[in-house]
Amino acid sequence: MDARVLPRPLTHDPTRESASGARHGLRAVLGQEAWLRLPEAVRERFADAHAEATYAGAFEIVRASRLGLAFAWLGRLVGTPVAPREGENVEARVRVRPDAHGVAWLREYLWDDGRRDLVQSTKVVTPDLRLVERLPARLCMPLDTYVENGVVHFVSKGYYFEFSFGAAGPGLKVWLPNFFTPGVTHVEHIDLGHGWFRFTMTVTHPLFGEMFFQTGRFCATEETT
Repeated sequence: MDARVLPRPLTHDPTRESASGARHGLRAVLGQEAWLRLPEAVRERFADAHAEATYAGAFEIVRASRLGLAFAWLGRLVGTPVAPREGENVEARVRVRPDAHGVAWLREYLWDDGRRDLVQSTKVVTPDLRLVERLPARLCMPLDTYVENGVVHFVSKGYYFEFSFGAAGPGLKVWLPNFFTPGVTHVEHIDLGHGWFRFTMTVTHPLFGEMFFQTGRFCATEETT
């Protein structure tokens, strides 16, 4: 596969409300005032009516503690919610696409030895305009989402498993004690200009400290086979 890194044209008007999409996007979660403080390129990436997109780049650092790696390898039993390896300058692809529930984000790590790991989740906006990240095996992570100095921050507010018993009623939430989770996940989306952005993720356990750290640069691609 040949991938050429190209800045994507900004075709989305951030001031125009969408009757069908406004309540589902990041704009509704942040509020219009915070939304308009974001760089235009960030508003394009998180637009209400999000089109499919692929971003290419590399993680300069993929780091995990020994306990973090143990969590990650256990996570492979339920769908790989976090990369179970470490590395530097790890080539990666990030694919974004809308689905029936929200916006799916798929991070593919391409390791030097030819192996690949796919980490996937779906960002869902609840009826009360809160953002929840749904991971494999019905594991959910509600997020505190805010803007600071043009950077979008996503900070986890605990973890729970959600079990649904029919479409009519709400699902049952089984919250995990903080001690038995990887810790607080903090993701930053930082616009770098010229079509590039930085993704940084830190996961910190209340007792064991840093469990995971990843940071990398990405830009939209035009891919051909």
